[in-house]
Amino acid sequence: MPPHPSLFLKRQTYQEIGLFNLNFKSAADYELILRACLVYQKKLIYQPGVFVKMRAGGMSNSSFKNRLKANKEDALAWTINGLKPPAFLRLIKPLRKISQFIRIGKQPNENTP
Repeated sequence: MPPHPSLFLKRQTYQEIGLFNLNFKSAADYELILRACLVYQKKLIYQPGVFVKMRAGGMSNSSFKNRLKANKEDALAWTINGLKPPAFLRLIKPLRKISQFIRIGKQPNENTP
């Protein structure tokens, strides 16, 4: 799954595949990328370099409870697109996020010099 903050799509692609599904609270970006890559078979091109720098976290990763809710939405994103996720994806994805919870607690306060 490409990182959504640095994924750029042409207007023509949005016109073909549609926009974000706003019925999702935290997985609209994930669902759009699934739809583009797996349903419409859009080819991605990797461009090395840093385009976006952001802090760890976000709505779906602000707590373990939110991560579990997001995991359910991720599964729904596969289902509504008629796709079947790889085995163990629902288990692996939240486990990969554990390190973010550890780093979030160690980030300096933005008000601290």
